[in-house]
Amino acid sequence: MSVLKSFFRQKDTLLGIAAAIAFQLIFVIVWLTGYDGVYDRTDQFSIGIVNDDLEIGEEIVTEIKDRDLFQITEYEQLNNAKENLDKRNINLLIHLPDNMMEQLQNSETVSINYFINQSAPTLTKQMMETAANSLNDQVNQQVRETIDAQIAENIPPMVAAEAPDEELAAVIEEVAGQVVDLVQENTQVHPVNANIEKTNDKEGFAITMVPLLIVLASYISAMLISQYLQITNGKLKQEHGRFSLFFGRQLINILLAAGISLLTVCLMYLFHIELDYHFIALWGIQALLLFSFLAISQFFVMLFGNPGMIFNIALTATQLVSSGAIVPRELLPSFYYELGNLLPATYGVNSYLSLIYGGGNLSADLKHLIIIIVVLLGLALVVQILFSIWDRFKIQKSRVNS
Repeated sequence: MSVLKSFFRQKDTLLGIAAAIAFQLIFVIVWLTGYDGVYDRTDQFSIGIVNDDLEIGEEIVTEIKDRDLFQITEYEQLNNAKENLDKRNINLLIHLPDNMMEQLQNSETVSINYFINQSAPTLTKQMMETAANSLNDQVNQQVRETIDAQIAENIPPMVAAEAPDEELAAVIEEVAGQVVDLVQENTQVHPVNANIEKTNDKEGFAITMVPLLIVLASYISAMLISQYLQITNGKLKQEHGRFSLFFGRQLINILLAAGISLLTVCLMYLFHIELDYHFIALWGIQALLLFSFLAISQFFVMLFGNPGMIFNIALTATQLVSSGAIVPRELLPSFYYELGNLLPATYGVNSYLSLIYGGGNLSADLKHLIIIIVVLLGLALVVQILFSIWDRFKIQKSRVNS
């Protein structure tokens, strides 16, 4: 019993227990609230349409809009639409070719092109492929109804016109109409094919897990580094000034970000993760991502001390949810979507999707990471200044009291 009492008298023991409980509570609360109602928000996906057919194409576009299943953006030029797809501004691109009805009337094969950018979360790609096939079924039904209406309107009168008298012509027209209806009811025809083209495609399942793996491993590493550096900082504060320790810590963060990122990139090469970028560029991008994680994780332990790790646990869960590494950000509640815009993991996931598959806007993602780093370092420096002022105030107060 005395041993147990000794353990529970130590603050670190209680802090460890509190962290374990917080870990359970935070992950359950964040994940269940973040992923609640995911499939109810599929209307947040954006689909681009390029319509080159001024006849039946207009009807198809109107029908897709009326169903109100997705956000619809119309483009005049296919190249412009493909560029927006490549940058992930839209999730699916539909191209309706010219003269579809004329081709159908001439018994020619008609194909609608569906472009899906593979530089996106796995669930997005799967849902867009399902959506493409579903939309094509709807188009086939609509086209079939149009063709059937034209046949029902034109064929019986044409047959009746060959009759020798009007009375017989009326009978023939009625019978011909019944025959047409019977044939149409028992004929399953799919006049329009779905041509699904996957852009920025890469093979293999393991590669789809890289953005999640790298972001999670990098943030956990940064969180542990910040925690232990904070412990070391506490032991050295009697020997060195607060600002000397702060800037020394940033230098260590830079060195660790460069060293650990070098290991990360080497491991990706070792396991044959194909990235269409130079080794040095990959190293620099990963180092920037890891340093951004170090900047955000150190801020909370600097501000709150060891209890700050509870905030870092919360950030682990929050960043996994809001970054889009597991579930597309379009399907998240607005709170988590907006929060993701402020956290580095979002831009880390986007960067690795661009590095692995291509597409996206890598320069914009790196720019956001740099802004986040600058803001966090600025806030951390402000915290040090405030603590320094507080230290001086306590010293002066103690002198007055003495």
